[in-house]
Amino acid sequence: MTETEFIELAEQTLQSLQAAVESACSDWDVDRQGNVLTLQADDGFQIVINKQTPTRQIWLASLKGGHHYEREGEEWVDTCTRQTLKKALESLLTERTGRPVRL
Repeated sequence: MTETEFIELAEQTLQSLQAAVESACSDWDVDRQGNVLTLQADDGFQIVINKQTPTRQIWLASLKGGHHYEREGEEWVDTCTRQTLKKALESLLTERTGRPVRL
């Protein structure tokens, strides 16, 4: 994937995640500053998602740990666990909200 392709795809992904979280978790503060999408619960718990152009990855970080996602086919897949970015984010949000969250 070229740098330009990565930037376009990562931007689409961040925009899509932002819209999905805003819709599914209206009680969360969702903020986008450049390459960084920050999700914050009322209790201060944060999830930070950002694009890393040099490595062509999207990174997700929270108190639960950090994960690096590379594009494989139609999904962003964790380089270690093989879990998709969407599933990982749904799991974190479900755990924090106490109700199933589907993005």
